[in-house]
Amino acid sequence: MSVERSPTPAADSGSTAEPHPVLATFRLPFYARLWSSNLLQFICFQVLFLAMQWLVTSLSDLRSAVGLMGFVQGGTIALVSPVAGVIVDRASKRNLIVAGRIAMGSISLLVAFLIWSDQVAYWMLLSVSIIGGLVASVLGPATQTYVVDVVGRERTHEAISLNAMGTSFGTMGGGALAGVLVGVLGIVATYFSAAIGVLLAAALVVTIPMLGRSARPAERRSPWADLREGYAYVRERPPLLLALLACAMSLFNGALNPMRPIFARHVLEVGASGFGMLSAAHGVGTFVAALGVMLRPPHPRHVGLLIAGTMLGYAAGLVLYAFGFSFGWALGVEVWLGFTGQLWNVVAVVGFQLAVPEAMRGRVLSMVFTLAQLGFVGILGVGALADAVGDQLALGLFGAIPTILLTGLMAFGWKTLKQM
Repeated sequence: MSVERSPTPAADSGSTAEPHPVLATFRLPFYARLWSSNLLQFICFQVLFLAMQWLVTSLSDLRSAVGLMGFVQGGTIALVSPVAGVIVDRASKRNLIVAGRIAMGSISLLVAFLIWSDQVAYWMLLSVSIIGGLVASVLGPATQTYVVDVVGRERTHEAISLNAMGTSFGTMGGGALAGVLVGVLGIVATYFSAAIGVLLAAALVVTIPMLGRSARPAERRSPWADLREGYAYVRERPPLLLALLACAMSLFNGALNPMRPIFARHVLEVGASGFGMLSAAHGVGTFVAALGVMLRPPHPRHVGLLIAGTMLGYAAGLVLYAFGFSFGWALGVEVWLGFTGQLWNVVAVVGFQLAVPEAMRGRVLSMVFTLAQLGFVGILGVGALADAVGDQLALGLFGAIPTILLTGLMAFGWKTLKQM
């Protein structure tokens, strides 16, 4: 199957040295434009995510209130992602990205209006989370696979690593920006500003002429047949299955997202600005990881081990976070969590896409997104547990369980993982 892509620029015959692969990737037609639009989206999504969490903590003192938001959105993504993967493999990825960003921007403007008019209620935010989850289930795999369509498989590693650096900038900049916007301008201005940014990111993608659509056979099958084909493909390959099992530990590792604002407000008592700094520190770790993996790509035979190992490192970080000795301690652990989480992200997105045929990328990557969203179970569980036993003990338990399970998986399955 052929996929629309831009050709790699030929080296100048008069040049004495070829440019660095990263620089060469940026020189590809339309990639710099795509990277810029993704960076803007990452920043705005991070601002919206943190603003939503902070808004919920102001509407309710229950720890489970934040967790329920993540449970609803993550559950929606997990349930819809398999079908979303089929859509991504069959439709124009560029158009899916544009439509998804317009939808997200519109939803954010609606929330801003509800807050401004003093009509916002918790149940409304739950409804917004469901709609946002539906959009995100398509937007996630479409964005990641469209990068490969634009640069070609030979530049996949560099392009995904650069995309990950954009995510890091977004986490750092978005976290710091959210703290400033919420603390200085207020929650309404925060939502409005981020919504406009998302719409601008959509406009940038419109200017890219490549549709990013996989060529399909003349005789098209039903979406359900494509879905079954994707599951059968993975089921017949044990290395892929074991790597996906490691990804499923996100069921526990997603506990930090709902607990970060709780720690900022109630455990560390650092307020909205400290909340933003915690998120920004996480972004520093993600940036270091993205830069490192871009400059020193992992060996292909290590991809499966790295997927499980980085997930283990993240789980161990949650145990350290739970101690909550001081704000400085939490900032340091946030850097570690950002580092290991970003390594997992890059290695998983690159590794799974290169391990499967082009026509299967959307479906297999949607499985990764589905498993990553299993954290929606843990998100609800950690909030309820925190209400019962305390914030620090709850987070510690949600870090200890996957640490034990992943240690066993790597000890007994490392030979299989090396075959991915």
